[in-house]
Amino acid sequence: MALPVRYLALLVLALAVCGVLVVFLFSGGTPQAAPRTYVHPSQPVYNITIENSWLTMPDGVNLAVMFIRPVPVSDGEKFPVLFEMLPYRKDDMFYMVDYQKGAYFAKRGYIYARVDVRGTGSSGGAVPVSEYSEAELTDGVNIIDALSKMPGSNGNVGMFGKSWSGFNALMLAARNPPALKAILAAHASDDLYYNDIHFADGVFHIDAYETQIVTDNAFPAPPDYAITPEYFANRFEQKPWIFTWKEHQLPNASLWTKESLRYKKNLTVPVYFIGGLLDQYRDTIPRLMSTTEAPVKADIGPWNHIWPHDTSLGPNYEWREKATRWWDYWLKGRDTGILDEPRFMVFVRDAVPPSTSLTVIPGEWRCGDWPVDGIGSERYYPGSNRTLGREPSAAGGAETLAYHAGSGIATNDWWGELTGDMASDDSESLTYDSGTLTELVEIMGTPRVLLNVSADAPHYAWTVRLEDVWPDGNVSLVSGIMINPSHSSKNQESVALVPGVPTSLSGDIRYTTYTFRPGHKIRLAVSNAQFSMGWPTPYAGNTTLYFRNSALDLPVVVKNTLTSACDLPEPVDIGQRPGYESLESSGPEYPVARNITTGESVWTKGGETRWTINGTEYRYAEFNQWKVNDHDPANATFHAVRTDEVTTSGRVLNLTDTYSVAASTGSFNLTLVRRLSENGILIREKMWTEIITRQYQ
Repeated sequence: MALPVRYLALLVLALAVCGVLVVFLFSGGTPQAAPRTYVHPSQPVYNITIENSWLTMPDGVNLAVMFIRPVPVSDGEKFPVLFEMLPYRKDDMFYMVDYQKGAYFAKRGYIYARVDVRGTGSSGGAVPVSEYSEAELTDGVNIIDALSKMPGSNGNVGMFGKSWSGFNALMLAARNPPALKAILAAHASDDLYYNDIHFADGVFHIDAYETQIVTDNAFPAPPDYAITPEYFANRFEQKPWIFTWKEHQLPNASLWTKESLRYKKNLTVPVYFIGGLLDQYRDTIPRLMSTTEAPVKADIGPWNHIWPHDTSLGPNYEWREKATRWWDYWLKGRDTGILDEPRFMVFVRDAVPPSTSLTVIPGEWRCGDWPVDGIGSERYYPGSNRTLGREPSAAGGAETLAYHAGSGIATNDWWGELTGDMASDDSESLTYDSGTLTELVEIMGTPRVLLNVSADAPHYAWTVRLEDVWPDGNVSLVSGIMINPSHSSKNQESVALVPGVPTSLSGDIRYTTYTFRPGHKIRLAVSNAQFSMGWPTPYAGNTTLYFRNSALDLPVVVKNTLTSACDLPEPVDIGQRPGYESLESSGPEYPVARNITTGESVWTKGGETRWTINGTEYRYAEFNQWKVNDHDPANATFHAVRTDEVTTSGRVLNLTDTYSVAASTGSFNLTLVRRLSENGILIREKMWTEIITRQYQ
């Protein structure tokens, strides 16, 4: 017999309620919305054109811009603009790199606008006084306004980039220009002092990048590479940035604080972050994820300082597809569902063997919300017999370490990249090991270290490494930090140590994920040298670590609240840009030179790259070498040679900068000699030299 309609309705309602109850019970008590159907991003349906043009600033300076545009398929069709601004010479040095980003987005209905910073590359004007200058950022605000109003624009602008253009995207977002609707920042920092390359963790640092960018900015402008009075005035003769950077050694200098987002109001422009567990700048993401007021997403992968689709260190994914869904939402008004998806994706590393030749990092992707639930803090204490225990040493105690200025080579020259066995660094450090683990310990977050220390001189730096000791005795680097005790408190004036008097230090070890497996040990390594990452402090002597009030806090995954069902599109090959050909390049392998008997350490890196663009040949070569002796740490040195060269129509133009830094107990002596030659004949030479007082370095 058929049921009356009203009974059918009640039955359907009851079944629906039961279904909701089942979902409620099996989801921890909260009804779960059905997952949305995946909304594909804009597809590559457009032909593209490439055009070099100019944008004129209010002061009359012409900035060079490359537009990669979609060809409209209908009359009056308008497109959003994706803007990127760099000093990396769009018409020669970055000719191929920019195309791989711009062409991808242009084929999907975006105008890509790539601008050379004023005074660099093909742009007019003088080289600015430093990176992220007021001139650069004011130009950025004016450019965003101009791009929103130009023919073919729909009025919405997004800004994005890696490293430099990630930095200035964050800085311009803080200025909140009306047409800037969203940004994407990859491998970028919110702290120009503690989390950049000039003073790594607050410690004096000479980076190979510093010599590279200074020389690149002094090279003439393409395509003619004209040697004119204007060129000499605006580029060749301009004060090299490396002098400006090293003159400002304290964290409160306006050069560092003025544009650092860490010390500014919270962002209100939507941000998509991309970071790498082997990249120096990864700490920016957890800081800004917690403070940004606008919608925010972040991916942290296993890579170093490179775009996720382009890395040889996997597993990787096609970030540009996810970025297109982000841009579609904010710039085209398409609800792609990007904001309904997990806003945090992180690669959780398994135990990573010590090796510099890995191509795939073991581990898995996980996705979820931010902040991540299920993370607890577990404290470990260094103690006698080099132990790292869960209980503090009842008897207290202490251990003294002789300063080995040249130790630390195994860690590389910043907190990133693959590293080999850390045993050589550990042999000249204080190391404290946990017992052999019987259960898996997984960490995700920012470990923190507390040190109670003293020294026999007014200045040392401390370095802390978190490591994994394998059953066979090999040691993997997990993460680390350097601490400059003279200004470890960011709210106080810099002060010297009082010799022999204990002082308390603390620091956040760089953000990491890692899995310590059963049979392994957790190691805390403490020393006073991280050569060549940290410039050696000048006093040969000893430091002491007191066990009482020293500790290591680990962010342990107590309960995994993330899912492994992450969006990981496969990388797409865009192909070569027409006219570009990569030529054979060389990168000599320089041996690590640490002689414990003589005390001398030498760290060397360099190489040569060659390519052609429409028949014009380009070459750059660099050589960088750091030296120190344990017995004379005050007199550490740095020497570098950087060459940029172009060969076209029988003309060879060569610019070579030779750098040297010679330290003493009280100063740094910086010298740069610049030589410009044409067809082997010297055209002009200029030397800068300056003695800079050491300030708590």
